[in-house]
Amino acid sequence: MKTQTVNERIIIIEDDPGVRFFLEEALKGEGYTVNGFVSYEDAADAVRKDVDLVILDISLPGMDGLSATSDLKQKTDVPILIMTAYGTKKNALEAIKRGATDFFIKPILLDELKVVVKRVLGTRHLKKEVEILKEKEFEGNTFYGVVGKSPQMKEIFREVEKVAGKDLTVLVTGETGVGKEEVAKLVHQLSKRKGEFIVVNCASIPDNLLESELFGYEKGAFTGALQQKQGKFEAANRGTIVLDEIGEMTPYLQAKLLRAVEKQEVEHLGSTKTYKVDIRVVSTTNRVLENEIKEGKFREDLYFRLSQMRIHVPPLRERREDIAVLIDYVLHRIGKEAEGIKAISGEAKGVLMSYSWPGNVRELIGTIRRAAIMCDGDVITVDDLPLHLRGGLTLTTHQAYSDKSLDDAISELEKGMIVDALKRAQGSQAKAAKLLGISERSIWYRVKKYDIDMDIKW
Repeated sequence: MKTQTVNERIIIIEDDPGVRFFLEEALKGEGYTVNGFVSYEDAADAVRKDVDLVILDISLPGMDGLSATSDLKQKTDVPILIMTAYGTKKNALEAIKRGATDFFIKPILLDELKVVVKRVLGTRHLKKEVEILKEKEFEGNTFYGVVGKSPQMKEIFREVEKVAGKDLTVLVTGETGVGKEEVAKLVHQLSKRKGEFIVVNCASIPDNLLESELFGYEKGAFTGALQQKQGKFEAANRGTIVLDEIGEMTPYLQAKLLRAVEKQEVEHLGSTKTYKVDIRVVSTTNRVLENEIKEGKFREDLYFRLSQMRIHVPPLRERREDIAVLIDYVLHRIGKEAEGIKAISGEAKGVLMSYSWPGNVRELIGTIRRAAIMCDGDVITVDDLPLHLRGGLTLTTHQAYSDKSLDDAISELEKGMIVDALKRAQGSQAKAAKLLGISERSIWYRVKKYDIDMDIKW
């Protein structure tokens, strides 16, 4: 019996005609629209259109799967599934580092493929809904997918509406995890710009690479520059570029950025030719840039150029009205995604409401999703919450992550979830992966990443 048509479009890039045909027919049987190609170059035009998933082989004629993954992630946020031979897992893990969602070892197990494809497309569909829809259940508490009912968030929504239609630069400030990038996305969504929305994390890219990432380079500009490559400024032409954590940028790059923003033109590394761009710049930072200016770490002229409009997002502890709405909203989305958890006990909700949330909205979402995984029934209770929350910790007694960076805290939380799932599954990675809603390859990768001892008695 054929599955009901689901309309999602999948691109398969595989040079082996037998494997390609096998995958196409299997996924068409699930109701997906599927197009197959021999090489990434052949698929280039197709992947720029409305595509929901790309499945590609590591070994391809022309551009290989690793390079294709990097190229795709520069142009689109479409999820990528990698296929690789048994002896080349290392390449698959490298592809994940470059942005691939998951990988398969050949020969591919059809049932596993269908489950992962369904999960990946379900997650993508969820993200699309959250970004562009106002859910009826939360009418008045969402603004184009961004949740908030506090006076502070209502004011932010008003400011975004005012500035979106004007081509002013915007500086979004606030602590890590408050949702600065979501505010930046709102500015782009409500503008009249038809180009791409591109985010560049200035804190995660080394200085020598950030310059070429932003402005592009010519062939031979440096070792490894085998061909000309446009930068993010050119890619964002007629759209919006978000410079995430702009306060981390070095003075040298600040000078080049000032020229690019003022002149609306960029110069490739290794060239004196300039390229005109039409972009809107939105910057975010968790630093107090005025203090950085006093200390000589940030250019004052660049600060004024980037902050024609300033929007500050307060921490979650200062807008507690939003916590309850966020809890309900996240549970609502989880319920639609997994047809599972739909409720939370009053006691558990009270614990979440009284917590300080040093990681802000990002920490809240992660905590609720973890609790949903740990919950055996259809109602989350206090017992399903992380240990550091069950004791009713206050603003001043939270010690679990106070001396850690956000990345370390998130890694610790993820590792804890993996270990908890393995305990519940008595050491079975397959069962633990099912509990967590991820593939066996994903849990295998994380077990290796966190060096979890699988030889112990679970």
